[in-house]
Amino acid sequence: MSGYPWSILGIEETREKSAIRKAYSVKLKTMNLDEQVQEYAQLRDARDYALRLAAQPPAPPPSSAQPEYDDAYEDDDYFDELEWHDDAEFEWQIERRDFVDGYEGGDLGDAGLSGDELAAAAIEPPELPDGYDELHAILFPGRQHSDEGLTAEEYEQAEDALKRLIAWAEDGDLNRHGSVDYNLAEMLAAAWPRSAPLVERANVAFHWLGEAGGLDERPALQFLNARTQGMRFHESVLEEGHPLHKAWLELSRPGKASMIDRLKINRNQIDKLLLAIRGSFPELEALLSRERIDSWEKPASDVVSWIVQRLFIVFVVIQALRFCASADDRAPVQPPLSAEEEQAIRDEGKDTIAAALFGDGFTYDQLVETDPAFAAQLDTMIDTLVRVKVLDGRLVRPLLRNRMLAARERADFDTLLAIQAMHLEWLKAASEAGGDACGDVLSGSFSGGAPEMSAETEARERALARDLLEKKLLTFPSTTGSSTYQISGWLVDAARKDTGLSDARFGEILQDPEDSERCGVEIALIENMLSAPSRVPIETLRGL
Repeated sequence: MSGYPWSILGIEETREKSAIRKAYSVKLKTMNLDEQVQEYAQLRDARDYALRLAAQPPAPPPSSAQPEYDDAYEDDDYFDELEWHDDAEFEWQIERRDFVDGYEGGDLGDAGLSGDELAAAAIEPPELPDGYDELHAILFPGRQHSDEGLTAEEYEQAEDALKRLIAWAEDGDLNRHGSVDYNLAEMLAAAWPRSAPLVERANVAFHWLGEAGGLDERPALQFLNARTQGMRFHESVLEEGHPLHKAWLELSRPGKASMIDRLKINRNQIDKLLLAIRGSFPELEALLSRERIDSWEKPASDVVSWIVQRLFIVFVVIQALRFCASADDRAPVQPPLSAEEEQAIRDEGKDTIAAALFGDGFTYDQLVETDPAFAAQLDTMIDTLVRVKVLDGRLVRPLLRNRMLAARERADFDTLLAIQAMHLEWLKAASEAGGDACGDVLSGSFSGGAPEMSAETEARERALARDLLEKKLLTFPSTTGSSTYQISGWLVDAARKDTGLSDARFGEILQDPEDSERCGVEIALIENMLSAPSRVPIETLRGL
C-alpha cells in the first residue's frame, strides 16, 4: 500500500474502478457518519482522486536508449566554419502567376489525402443510462407531475429501473456516477410525493444524508434529505419504545380530545411532538387529526375543565351536606334569601376572588373594566364558586397562571423577564412539593393545582398578574408549537455545570419531558438565562 489516496482507501494502487468502489464501500460501512464528518469527507476525496487516476491512460514505459545528437553542435568553433556568400543565387524560380490577384497558391497538404479523409469524425450519440427513461415514465405518467401514489405493479417496475440505474452508475467512471447522482436527485425531488418509496434506496446508494447540512448540499438534496429524515422519524415514533409514541397515537385519533384523554397523556409530550413536527418535518402533520390537534392546542380549555370538574365535586359535596342537614328534624329551618340578598352575597364573593388573584382592594368591577374579554372567561367559574359558597381564589389560579405563561409570547422585554422570574419561583416551589407538581408547571396546565408559595412570593405574583391584566396580555391562550427556539451552547454548559450532569445525561433529560430530573435542569437553565438575558435570543426567552 503506497501513499495517498490508497492509504485512505486501504488498498494497493490499482486501476480497477470496481476495486476502488468496493474499498470505499467497505470503509464507509465502518464509519459513523453523524460523528466522523471529517473522516467521511477525506474518504470521499480519496475515492474521487483514485477514480480520476484510474481513468487516465497509463504512462509510456521509459526508454533506455539515449537520443543521438551530433557532438559538433557543442563545438564552439562550429559556427565559425560557416561561410556567407553575397553572390549566391536562389534556386527558387519566380513565375508571373505569383503576382496575379486571387491566386491562392498550390496544395501545401499531403497530395495523397482526400477531403473525406480530412473531415472530422462523426459525433456518436451519448450513452443513455440504463433504467432512467423507464423510471422517469413511471414517476411522471403522461410526462406530467402526479400526486397519486405508486401502485404495487408500478412500484416493482420503478424499483427494478432504479436498481439498474444505480448499477449503471457504479460501473462507470466518476463523471457518469456524478451525472446520475445529480439527475436522479433532481428527478426524485420533482416527482415528490410519488417518488417517496424510492428515496431511501437512492439515498443509501449515493449517501445523500452524508451531505445534509453541508455548504455544498444541492437544493434537491436539501429537500430529499429533509423528507428522508421525516420518514425515519415517522417510523421510529410508531414504535412503542419511542418517548413520543403515545402522543402520536393520541393526535392520530379522530375527533376532539375528551377529559379522559387529557388525563391519559402528558400535555408536555403533545407540545414536544408538535414542536418537533412543525420545526423539522411539517409534512407529517397531514398524517394527524386536525380536529384533535386544535382541541389540544387550547390549554385554557384544559385548565377550565379541571376547574369545572373540581367545582362540580365541591358542589355535589355541599348539596349532600345540605341534604343531610335538612333530613335532621332538629335542624332549624333557614328562611330563603331574597334576590337582593343573594346578589349582594354574589357580588361580595366575586370581589373576594378578584382580590385573591390581583391584590387587596381589587374588585370584580375593576376586572371587567380593565379587561372585559378576560373577565368574561373568568365569569362562569367565579359565579359557580359564589353559588356553592367556596370563595377561594386558588381554584381559579391555575387558569391565571396558565395565561401568565402564555403572555410571554407577546410581552415586551422587561415584562418577559418578570414573567420568567415568576416561572422560576413556580418551578422551585413545585420541585420542593414533589410528585407531579413539576410536570404540571412545565406543561403550563397546572392541572394538579397551583404550587403553594410564601406570602411574599404570592404578593409579587398578584402584582405581576395585575400588570399583565392592565396590558391586556391575559386574554389569549398560548399558541404552543407555532415557533421553535434553540438553547445557546454557553447556556447549556452553565446549566450542566450547576446540575453536575454529564453531557450525555443532560441531553437525555432534555429529550424526555417526564424525566425525574427535568425540573432541576429547567431551573438551572432559567436561572442562568436570567443572569445574562442580553446573551439569549428573544425566542429562547419566550419559549424556555
